[in-house]
Amino acid sequence: MSDYERATRGCSVSQLQPELRQAIQNYFQEQNLGDPGTEAVLCCETISTRKSSGWLDSLLSGNVDATIHMGMLLTAGLLIWVRKGDRSDIVLTAADLKEIQVKIHASFFDKDNGLEITGFVRDAQSRIHGYVGMGAEPAAQKFCEEVEKAVAKVKPPAEKGFARWLRG
Repeated sequence: MSDYERATRGCSVSQLQPELRQAIQNYFQEQNLGDPGTEAVLCCETISTRKSSGWLDSLLSGNVDATIHMGMLLTAGLLIWVRKGDRSDIVLTAADLKEIQVKIHASFFDKDNGLEITGFVRDAQSRIHGYVGMGAEPAAQKFCEEVEKAVAKVKPPAEKGFARWLRG
């Protein structure tokens, strides 16, 4: 069960929270990727609010973000997600669609949905396995489906066939 309640909305890059938008614009300038608003195939934003589980949970949780804003951006070749918590700084992660696998995650027990991402993100020396949490709204479902399609388009699954010795 997720520790957060999430709400996701579809939006344009210009409608993202100002700090998230600025981080994306800075990244695009540093990488010479053009204009994020023009390059975006799809964009959405999720607000995650930590569920209160009582005094013991708050004692054990320590300095955990109570609210997290996350912007997600899909371009023709990249998946970018940027997060900012009420206690944590901005963290931007970018992954080349050719370097990752994605799996849509939908929980039956709560309204926690999102993307499980495995592969290499930019500037990483090893593979990562992570989760981008989203709400149950149609915008989140559409974003996840479009990311899955985009990854499959640039990196089609390997054909499964008979072993060479069976082909004759």
